[in-house]
Amino acid sequence: MSVTKIERSQSTVKGRRKTCSFSLRAFFLPVCTAVLAIALLFLFLKSAFPEKYAEQVQSAAERFSLDKAEVYAVIKAESGFDPNAESRAGAKGLMQLMPSTARFCADVIGEKFDDKDIFDPEVNIRLGCYYLSYLKQRFDGDYVYAAYNAGEGKVRLWLNENIDGFPIKETADYVKRVKLYKGLYSFLYK
Repeated sequence: MSVTKIERSQSTVKGRRKTCSFSLRAFFLPVCTAVLAIALLFLFLKSAFPEKYAEQVQSAAERFSLDKAEVYAVIKAESGFDPNAESRAGAKGLMQLMPSTARFCADVIGEKFDDKDIFDPEVNIRLGCYYLSYLKQRFDGDYVYAAYNAGEGKVRLWLNENIDGFPIKETADYVKRVKLYKGLYSFLYK
């Protein structure tokens, strides 16, 4: 074999290496960028949808046969995890219970309750979970969340009058939000 043929052969191999090297970089750079973007999105979502009060939520969810993702979704939608949250209507605490609803729930499950207890995360979560399970025994599907938001009486009225959907925009938006949050919590933590 002549020197020129060897040089051409080596030149061809180097050209193939460059092409191969370039195509690997062209493949891995976008893949690595995509993986990094997904990891950052996942971290962002976990920080935006935390599992705060994990022991209290776990305990109450188990006690009242609820999905943790559902409990977290209600807390996120109701108070954004602010244990001192108060609505204009007078709902209070993490799960935004009306004091009368909290007293009702405490009576049913046989607990003593003082109105100041409504801001205690453990008490609020326990009573809110009982109330959510209570509503699940009375309504199906989205009507559970609508009743949690608008009240059991309003939802009964809508059902009795065969009103399709939720006539109160705030309730319709709330139901959508809770369902979205529940899906995100299920995805992020299961």
